[in-house]
Amino acid sequence: MKIAKQFRFEAAHRLPWHPGACRHLHGHSYRLTVGLEGTPDARGILVDFQELKRLVQPLIDRWDHATLVAADDTALQEALETLGSRYVVLPFDSTAENLCAYVADYLIREAGDRLRRQGVRRLWVRLAETETSFAETERVLVPDVHPEPAPHAEAH
Repeated sequence: MKIAKQFRFEAAHRLPWHPGACRHLHGHSYRLTVGLEGTPDARGILVDFQELKRLVQPLIDRWDHATLVAADDTALQEALETLGSRYVVLPFDSTAENLCAYVADYLIREAGDRLRRQGVRRLWVRLAETETSFAETERVLVPDVHPEPAPHAEAH
């Protein structure tokens, strides 16, 4: 069974090393989808949607209407500090790929054991920056185990 919950947030960022327009400060209406795959319990629930929201919402609250700034982009941090603007310093560049991977790893760190106990085998995260551009990653919580076939006895 697969389930998913969608979230939205507004955030600004820049990639100062980018050769194109992304080097300039700009914003996105991000759409985040978190999906889980596994075996539902006896009543038919894999993970309650409200529980999934409780897991993800702290990130959304932190990032919404903030500027996402790489730790090494000190010029932008100083400018935002001068303006009194809200920002979040990240240990990586704020690409869709990095943000997507961060969310997946955050979920594993914060709730991996609990999700495994609830029958979740895999989680996936999709982060869309625009209507046509997104990054997606997945994490395996419980590897599929395929027993090796028994060795055939050799005839003598």
